[in-house]
Amino acid sequence: MHRRKLGHTDIQLSEIGLGTWGLSGAYGHLEEKIARTTIETALEEGVTTIDLSPLWGEGEIEEWVGDAIKERKREEVELIVRSGAVWDGDSVKHRFDPESLRRDLEGSLERLGTDHADVWLLHEPGAGALDLPDGDDAKEDEEDLYTFCQSLVDEGLIKVWGVSTSHVGNVRTVLSHGAKAICLPYNILHSDDLQDLEAELALAGAGVLARSPLFHGLLAGRWTQYRQFADDDHRRARWTQQALAIRVRQLNQLRYLVHDDVSNLATAAVRYVLLSSVVSSCLLGARRPIQIRNATGMAGEPPYLPDDDVERLGHVLSDAGA
Repeated sequence: MHRRKLGHTDIQLSEIGLGTWGLSGAYGHLEEKIARTTIETALEEGVTTIDLSPLWGEGEIEEWVGDAIKERKREEVELIVRSGAVWDGDSVKHRFDPESLRRDLEGSLERLGTDHADVWLLHEPGAGALDLPDGDDAKEDEEDLYTFCQSLVDEGLIKVWGVSTSHVGNVRTVLSHGAKAICLPYNILHSDDLQDLEAELALAGAGVLARSPLFHGLLAGRWTQYRQFADDDHRRARWTQQALAIRVRQLNQLRYLVHDDVSNLATAAVRYVLLSSVVSSCLLGARRPIQIRNATGMAGEPPYLPDDDVERLGHVLSDAGA
């Protein structure tokens, strides 16, 4: 497994990381034994970067990961930990005040059995939620969010901090305050945001953690337009039948990427993500061992995809309406 620096930091991440949201049941119920085996298989395959949140499984997944890494040297794994989102009844509550964030982080570290997170992310703030108050709303004695983030670095509880977000404005806000890690959705069918930000990310020395590289499973290339999702699968509400049919048609236009050592569409999708110079790790949301096994083969070797295929891609996507 190749490794990449996180921006201009000293942190090295595995090119493919394990995203653990799917282990929490977001795609339907999953047996604990299968989830634990998936984590262990990822580590065996050289996937040393693991993305976590206390929101996912209400901390249970952090405990599973803690069990899986306790016999390893701490420097052999890189833990991405998120804070700022918790369950409040049947809904998710976001709060980014220092007291709540510290409580989230310390709880995560305890469950993981470690004294620090390699990367710490503010978890999905809404648009504008990270803007600091000014004028009459500012309090001189109030510790602002970004002073607090740096204090966690100074205390050794985290190495670097950043944000997981879908809002470009939030990315620009945290970059201006020293963030070095940005977690964004990025895949063949959802690439504009990252491409718009590439120059700013490079200038700030920040690295990208690319989530949803397979677009919630769509880019694995196994669905038809008639794919049905279980009631407890979040994808049931994500796409209408008509929207899914459009996506599948777009997907079929990408099958020219599958040839030679690019053995399937999922591999093509992962390698597309790895083409970006600002991507530090491609976070695969594997739910079963088979989905993360042979991760090294999926990543392949630079230049990842043939130049002719990449050059053709823009025209193909445009013709497909993507």
